[in-house]
Amino acid sequence: MRHFMRTLRFWIPQVLALAVSVCALAGDVAFDLSPLQGWAGTPAVLKITVRDGTTIADPVLPHVDGLDFVLQSGRQTMNSMQVINGRVTRDNTTVLNVLITPRTAGKFTIPPITIDVDGVQHSSGPLTFSSLKSEAGDLLKVQVVTDQPTLWEGQTVNATLRIEVKPYQSREHRVTLREGDMWQFIDLEKCEFGPFQPRMRELLQSNQRPQGREALVDGQSMLVYEITAPLTMGAPGVPDYSDVRIVWNYPSRLTANQDFFGRSELSVSATRPITADAANSGIEVKPLPQDGRPSDFGGAVGSFSVEATAKPLAVGVGDPITLTYRITDTTGGGQLDSVGPPRLDAPALTEDFRMPTAPLAGSVQGNTKTFTQTLRPTAESVREIPPIAFSWFDPETGRYETAASKPIALSVSAVERLTTDAILGGKMAPIQSAPALVATAGGLSANASVTPAIVQSRPVGALSWPRVGAALIIPPLACATVLLMRRRRDRRLGDRGWAQEQGARQRATARARTGAGAEAVQSYIADRLHRPSGTVTRAEASRCLRAAGADDALQQHVEEILSRAERARFAAPGAAPTATTDDAARAVSCIASLDRLNWRAARAGTGGAE
Repeated sequence: MRHFMRTLRFWIPQVLALAVSVCALAGDVAFDLSPLQGWAGTPAVLKITVRDGTTIADPVLPHVDGLDFVLQSGRQTMNSMQVINGRVTRDNTTVLNVLITPRTAGKFTIPPITIDVDGVQHSSGPLTFSSLKSEAGDLLKVQVVTDQPTLWEGQTVNATLRIEVKPYQSREHRVTLREGDMWQFIDLEKCEFGPFQPRMRELLQSNQRPQGREALVDGQSMLVYEITAPLTMGAPGVPDYSDVRIVWNYPSRLTANQDFFGRSELSVSATRPITADAANSGIEVKPLPQDGRPSDFGGAVGSFSVEATAKPLAVGVGDPITLTYRITDTTGGGQLDSVGPPRLDAPALTEDFRMPTAPLAGSVQGNTKTFTQTLRPTAESVREIPPIAFSWFDPETGRYETAASKPIALSVSAVERLTTDAILGGKMAPIQSAPALVATAGGLSANASVTPAIVQSRPVGALSWPRVGAALIIPPLACATVLLMRRRRDRRLGDRGWAQEQGARQRATARARTGAGAEAVQSYIADRLHRPSGTVTRAEASRCLRAAGADDALQQHVEEILSRAERARFAAPGAAPTATTDDAARAVSCIASLDRLNWRAARAGTGGAE
């Protein structure tokens, strides 16, 4: 009996130690959801902490209506070791984060979330989570205003995006945040500025922001921020500015802390998101009148002057004349991109001149838009380029106006033909007009009389027409080709937009295959629009795809990819949605589809550089 007790005292500690080691090998898992109450559209984080786990699988996420579950990539692993009295203790901890985003307000019950650690299933148990809808109320108002409430279709005016936000006040600390402090809480990643986006981009690229001021609005103290940009009115009616949305992380609590020197300082410890769409402040667009509309009216609205020049002024019949036609906006605030070319189909032009039929493409510099066209006189009787008219609608007077360029005097001479002897002798000697052909029984008699030079035998090696033509044509043609290639190379080297487009697909495809599919799609769209990387928003990308001719399926595909990237930007620090091989393949396929679109039309529709 005594021997049996000694045996038990020896084996019991061994069995207990073995059990503890087995439990340790199985891993210890903790689930922590924070916060338990949040805001619709703002994710909560489920933190899964695994201690002493060797093989850790991804958690099995449930499906709950109204909730989006995203497992962030990039597990956090921490290893520590302690030595106490010669005994070594190791602690291995792995943290996985799951983003749970409520799409609507309400109370949600999340079924158990399971995770496999070293072959053992661990469950979180049911979790309860609720979200609230953050109402802007009187805290945030956004509207588009102009100096004139009634405008004409196609009229360009300076419009102002007016953002009014109520300054946060802390009664506990007796502090009111001013305009510089409040602007720090605008969520620029989620904001959509619509037609004011180019102006906002200029401010951000120059490290500036809209200046704010304090004003009384309906008896309340508000901070007012204004962004002014030229807008061209669209279709008649009430303009729709629903594509302008402002998102603000409005402060809800201040906390007093102590700095390094023990001085008390305040910091914002809690915020809540508020959103406001732009409202139309009484702007109405009227259609252009039909009465008195000139036949050559091309849709220009504003006030303009015209001027035409040509060179050279002394030419022969059929020689090219470069006509330059300039349209200047006399108000200084118009959008000349939408101004079309003058009508060049007047009988006075088409009867005396030949010209290309391709549509004219003008270039804008300052307040002037310039069109160039090549004219060729058809007869030596042409004495001038007649006046060329241009019509527009003047919104100030409410009438159509027409202006014409001054006539340009020309000197057109008949084309002279050269004899062969004059060419070979280096002289430009004119010859007499050839007589009419005379019919004979055997055919037609030659116009030239027989001379000894014609029938004289030529020695071997004498000059022949093919050799003379080659000697005269090939050297200047080669020089012109080399000069053209050099000018084209120099122009392309100085064209940043062209250089940015080169290799855009290859760069984006290589980036997508590394797992950064969303960033690759974003960078490709920015390169094709000649924009800096990271400046194209999701809404702007959607509008550009429509302008480039993308179908609904491709637009939806890009929207899903960019939405995933947007959720990743607002994830917990150091984490992003898991990128898989299928994600990379879909991104590469999406980039290939985008490469077939008409990006020139997209840049023209958004004011991009050509």
